[in-house]
Amino acid sequence: MGVPARAIEFIDAAVSEALRRGLVQLRAEDERLNGRSIRVRGQETLHLASCSYLGLELDRRLRQGVVEAVERYGTQFSSSRAYVSAPPYQELEALLERIFEAPVLVAASTTLAHLSALPVLVEPDDAVVIDHQVHQSVQLAASQLRLAGTSVELVRHARMDLLEDRIRALTASHRRIWYLADGVYSMFGEFAPIKAISWLLARYEQLRLYVDDAHGMSWCGRNGRGFAAEALSGEERVVIAASLNKSFAAAGAALVFFDPELRRKVRNCGSTLMFGGPIQPPMLGAALASARIHLSPEIGRLQAELVERIVLANRIAEELDLPLASPCQVPIRYIGLGSKSAMFEVADALLERGIYVNPAAFPAVASRQAGLRLTLTRHHSLQDVRRALEATAELLPGALARAGWSREEVDRAFGRRPPATSPAPVRHADALSCRHEDSIHALDGREWDALLGRVGCFDAASLAVLEQAFGPERPPEQRWRFHYYVVRDAAGCTLLATFFTEALWKDDLLAAAHVSREVEERRARDPYFLTSRTLSMGSLLTEGNHLYLDRDADWRGALRLLLGAVNEAREECGSPALVFRDIPGEDAELGAFLEAEGFARVPLPDTLTVDVDWSSSEQFLARLASRERRFHRKHVLPWVDAYATEVLEPGGRAVSESEWRHLSRLYRNVQERQLALNTFPLPDDLLPRLLGCPGWELLCLRLHPERGGPSGPLPQGFVACHRGPERYDWLLVGMDYDFVESHGLYRQLVAQVVLRAQALGARRIGFGMGSERVKRRFGATPEARVMYVQSYDRFHHDVLELIAADANLRGEGA
Repeated sequence: MGVPARAIEFIDAAVSEALRRGLVQLRAEDERLNGRSIRVRGQETLHLASCSYLGLELDRRLRQGVVEAVERYGTQFSSSRAYVSAPPYQELEALLERIFEAPVLVAASTTLAHLSALPVLVEPDDAVVIDHQVHQSVQLAASQLRLAGTSVELVRHARMDLLEDRIRALTASHRRIWYLADGVYSMFGEFAPIKAISWLLARYEQLRLYVDDAHGMSWCGRNGRGFAAEALSGEERVVIAASLNKSFAAAGAALVFFDPELRRKVRNCGSTLMFGGPIQPPMLGAALASARIHLSPEIGRLQAELVERIVLANRIAEELDLPLASPCQVPIRYIGLGSKSAMFEVADALLERGIYVNPAAFPAVASRQAGLRLTLTRHHSLQDVRRALEATAELLPGALARAGWSREEVDRAFGRRPPATSPAPVRHADALSCRHEDSIHALDGREWDALLGRVGCFDAASLAVLEQAFGPERPPEQRWRFHYYVVRDAAGCTLLATFFTEALWKDDLLAAAHVSREVEERRARDPYFLTSRTLSMGSLLTEGNHLYLDRDADWRGALRLLLGAVNEAREECGSPALVFRDIPGEDAELGAFLEAEGFARVPLPDTLTVDVDWSSSEQFLARLASRERRFHRKHVLPWVDAYATEVLEPGGRAVSESEWRHLSRLYRNVQERQLALNTFPLPDDLLPRLLGCPGWELLCLRLHPERGGPSGPLPQGFVACHRGPERYDWLLVGMDYDFVESHGLYRQLVAQVVLRAQALGARRIGFGMGSERVKRRFGATPEARVMYVQSYDRFHHDVLELIAADANLRGEGA
């Protein structure tokens, strides 16, 4: 499911929470650093968050190199390399070419290297395919390619089968296809599937490879050339960006070209090489000293010392049954806890014990893949490694238990165990039990209606109709599966009741209309492009508060039990997201609970309601503002008598098949235009099914011929509404758009809903979302609603962001 919010909002929320807990943006308080520990919060702390894997940053030779360079060349050489380079550059590039046995170009950082190289390497008729987890700095450079009109798309992480599919598809229309990947992925500590990539390079002549190997440099490979250069040495269709920070312990980056002509072209044309600042003499001096160490036999000993710590960490993690995300022999080790609250608890407790690790949560990782990122360096003793892992193993079970997670759930979150084959009907937690059913018929309908049937159009009878209308014989987009949950205490009292539906969602459900228009053009060729089977509270057809929760009881325990049960259903259907929707925006207490469980808050369009506190048309108008009264007198009242209103209700006159087809066409008219809330069309037989259920009715409006309407009995518009004990809810609408502007059709539909609700004695009208401007003219007030999304896979969301960015570049959102 595409989460409809800017990534910056999620990042800000995640960082703000970690800041409140005192786990990020810390300041080392030391007067001198030793590489092994730092002083934070007033105590000496084992530092397991450094990427200086070989520990060269404090090496005497590198420090002496800095001093000598400053003495000879000063603190800076403030000139673009397009004109003149500081003296150490030539020697450094010569040494690096000996390390890589290939032409090398030095840049001021890996980010600037990408920004220089990729716009030069990728030509206008090339295509670019990006690994979904490639480093953000590479994606930043790729965005520059998109600005130039280059075809840029994402492929799922390390899925070589999908990459090959895209290569085959793109070769007919593009001269070359560039694949952008990391050598070592910096979060979970995984190697790129280099053998499979090499096989694709050999098979497809049009394929080119650009690798960011920032985390693979120095600690592996001959002369510390890194993981990617060691595996791909001599391959002319490969370019590698290796960091001179991190393990190399200096500054800058090395762009490695196995084709000298490419080096020449990037040197001449790379934008940040021409217009950006250089590496300054002090760090050039450090880089020279580091390069000499890399070219000496000593590098092998340094690498072996680090590998000893990595091997020990992996062995201890296995002995202690710690959930490592990746078994690779990499200095980045990621302990997956799944639960964000458990992750924060363990990270904070470790810091209290004098051990600092990196906390990671959504959106840096998927919602249920929160964890602790540890980086090992030569500064750490073997005892340091053991201490950190043993402390984590000691803290982890209690933190998971308090978060309501089992170890099996953690393993499933990281793909180490298969999903549950079927949800258990009853789950227990202390004195609470959770009942799970797949049909409303299995529950007590009277109890359900007492808890939830009064607050929306999802009473037991209506849900029974929806189960039939969206049954297993339908096409995928109209095939829903219902899940009902009831949590009770030991005395049998109900603490929680809700229902979820498993349905195919368009990932652009809440995207801007111009973005959905772009996606729909692609769906003309692939009807299920950017769609996801999503497990969501409520359904795509219902609005309102779908969650009954007894706040005077153990509601948090009830919710934790619900989450466990719902996630079993989510795993079974393979949904990439779990959605709690239509939650009141002011419910900060519930929001805080869900956010602690790894859910991200996403605003929804306001829902609109009208309290029926009048008994006549005059009283209704009197409650409106003067501007709205003028609007009614000018645009609404003159057309009231122009339409004949018919109420179709259960037990009323028979509706012919031709009439149902006409009403279905009117609905489709609206549905096809409603891109701001983009859903699949509902089944054609839904309306007659609803009309066979007590509580449902259709308000049909027919424009009199003498006022401009066509001859014949068919209406020009209708609204399907639900009559509850206290509410009158607008569900869906159909219209002939020839009469919307000229004859005020939509306004008259709203007016008739208002009149009907008052005639039925309803206390409140639920107008739902959309068309806020018109509904507010009838006294509707907005109520903020949000949804909370637990995302397991951001791939579709990121693809949608690319499409949105492309559409904005073309000015379609203006």
